[in-house]
Amino acid sequence: MRVLGKLKSLACACVAVVAVQGGSALAAANSPAKHPEPVQGEPAQPALWKIANGKSTVYLLGSIHVLPVNFSWHTPVIDQAIAAADLFMFEANTDYATTEFHYFVDKNGYLPRGQTLHALLSPEAQKRYFALLEEMHLDPHKVDYLRPGLADMLIEMAYSATHASQHGPLELGPGVDASLVRYAKDHSKQIGYLETVQSQFDTLSALGGGKEIEVFEKTLSALDKSDVEFPVLLAAWARGDLPKLASLDHEDAKQRAILFDNRNKAWVPQIEAMLKEPATALVTVGAGHLAGSKSVIALLCARHWKVQRIQTGPTPPPPACER
Repeated sequence: MRVLGKLKSLACACVAVVAVQGGSALAAANSPAKHPEPVQGEPAQPALWKIANGKSTVYLLGSIHVLPVNFSWHTPVIDQAIAAADLFMFEANTDYATTEFHYFVDKNGYLPRGQTLHALLSPEAQKRYFALLEEMHLDPHKVDYLRPGLADMLIEMAYSATHASQHGPLELGPGVDASLVRYAKDHSKQIGYLETVQSQFDTLSALGGGKEIEVFEKTLSALDKSDVEFPVLLAAWARGDLPKLASLDHEDAKQRAILFDNRNKAWVPQIEAMLKEPATALVTVGAGHLAGSKSVIALLCARHWKVQRIQTGPTPPPPACER
């Protein structure tokens, strides 16, 4: 399973805390270093939608969960939606300082006592595993006790960060979600979540289908053969290019249902409930959930909501709902 599908689907809270605590390349460091935007100088115009129902308004923003440090994604129109919002909704609570998060990491994130990840691998996979940890400067003591699904995500994200830039390692930091959570807290806004931390762990556990080690070994062997790199995803998201984002999904039907389709269906009633309240909500979820024929947007259109795609940059976007 490639990193792009996971980055687009899960909030990756579990990976974030391991990365920060482990001091890896994914730590959310405040670095003054600047990196060229991988959109060849084009202004960012991420996709934004609006649904109005009387005194209720819901904005939907496609997010990318990690971004290059100092990457500029704000636009005046997006900032207006942010300023107007009374309620900020996200996929799940990814605040690694919360007691709830630590409880679920302790309960679900680690192998049984006495087990190590490397001991479960075949000799060939074990050799590849240790080589990758060394290459990406990941602390084995922070990875080797994780369950395969969690270690899989951490290694894929670290690999993407290391190999994303043609000019050298690309320093990744918090994405759109983290920025908006910080804004909402700083401005005393209401914050809500579409899923619980437990449901995110359940999703992660379900991906392996009982074959977590087999999936993990396939990841280890396929990392250097990936045909899609992080800058492609980043550029498509920054342009609001939904067809391109949808084309980057390489999950099989079963995994796509777990990562996207089932979760999209579960979120729609919650969004409809927001449209019955006299307030403005900004719903921020992974961009992959808002692109494609089974996306949240497509489901809302099918339920005859008047979804408007908002122009966030110089290029007028296509209609949200196909007639």
